[in-house]
Amino acid sequence: MENTLPALTPENEALTRELEQLHIDFTELYSSHKDMVENESVILTSVYLEKLGYLQLEILEKQTEVSRLSMKMKLIQAAINRDEPPDLAAIEQELNTRLKAYYAQIEVQSAAIDDAKMVLSHLISEEETTKLKEIFRALCKRLHPDLNPDQNEEERELFIKVKAAYDLQRLSDLQHILLYMNDSKHEKLTVLTCDEKRERIAHLKNQIETLEGKIEKLKQSFPFTVKALIFDDEYISQQQEEFRLQIKTAEEEIVKFQNIINLILDE
Repeated sequence: MENTLPALTPENEALTRELEQLHIDFTELYSSHKDMVENESVILTSVYLEKLGYLQLEILEKQTEVSRLSMKMKLIQAAINRDEPPDLAAIEQELNTRLKAYYAQIEVQSAAIDDAKMVLSHLISEEETTKLKEIFRALCKRLHPDLNPDQNEEERELFIKVKAAYDLQRLSDLQHILLYMNDSKHEKLTVLTCDEKRERIAHLKNQIETLEGKIEKLKQSFPFTVKALIFDDEYISQQQEEFRLQIKTAEEEIVKFQNIINLILDE
């Protein structure tokens, strides 16, 4: 029988080793990037909101109320200056219109805090998280299209299921897919020609460079920029105290403007 396998020359073997290492590097970077986007970012944001976000929401609510009362006072005084009785209903309607964007922002932030509580209450254990990542990396190496350009339709659909199971943290689904894959046949790098290996090496190097850029960009953005700080008890305590002072100042402003409005209307 004629042997159709490429000759195992030193160059061929070197290309195989390089390609194998690139498979490992790509899988690690792809898994890390996906984890940062789908899991770590969500968890870090949730922790931040749990520790500081609720106070920032209160600041926003109080400062919005300060703005509302300040504008209300001016509108009432303007009507009085025109020798007109203040139309309080019309003034309230105008204030609602002017502050619509702020109230929308309050709703969004309030919903984010509710979501954060939900996320933190449904975290899987550290052991399960480790298993989830390990299996995901193994399946990525065998199903990611950049590592397996000759995959069939079934394998492409299977990779979609892998990503969905990982995003939903369904460890059992990933375990079942891995068992299924263990019973399947997979391409061996040794059957590729030197030219095919060089082509794949060039492609993977480009993909790896892209992933490294995306990961670095993520590290320079929220919530990764505060990753260390949100687990620093001293920093959190200082921030909470600073936010409470802002809340107190806003509350004093609210009382001041309300008293002025009451005085104007009583005259």
